[in-house]
Amino acid sequence: MNRWFVFTLLTCFLLLVVGVACESQASQTYRRVSQPMFQAGDILPKPTGEVILTVSGKIGSRNSGDLLLLDMETLEKFGLVEYELNDPWLKRVVTYRGVLMSDFLEIIQAAEDAELVHFVALDDYEVDITLQEIRKWPILLATQADGKYMAVSENGPTRIIFPFDQFPEIDQSVYRDLMIWNIESMEVR
Repeated sequence: MNRWFVFTLLTCFLLLVVGVACESQASQTYRRVSQPMFQAGDILPKPTGEVILTVSGKIGSRNSGDLLLLDMETLEKFGLVEYELNDPWLKRVVTYRGVLMSDFLEIIQAAEDAELVHFVALDDYEVDITLQEIRKWPILLATQADGKYMAVSENGPTRIIFPFDQFPEIDQSVYRDLMIWNIESMEVR
């Protein structure tokens, strides 16, 4: 047998094993609670309830001019997952439920050349999370904590959660400050 063929075959096999292992680790991080009711390209409805999130920038889905306005009911139709986290801010274990940011960006059709998501909170606190990080880890746009919706006084209605406990390479001293809460808007850049 040709050495290059064997080498290529072995390389493909190793890449497949590594890919399955990474996918397996991500899926073990969370439990799927509900399947997405939307797919990329679907027309997303205008909100009928209170707007909790305004999305702009390099997106293909819009429902109000250049913006995508979301109420809680519509956001949760993006599909829900949950996982536990020893929350570094609350100093206790919390079960968070929400939408995977990777699913979110796929459904809203984030542009292929987009590099990051810029988040702004109600108090004007701002953070950037790269699309590379969003694709690498199951980062959660949480809507619930311990089975309850989060009021603004409880860091809601949405917040970003990193799976620190399952991915030790996520340095809490760096990423803890990116766990923005009271998210008002996000811009895909």
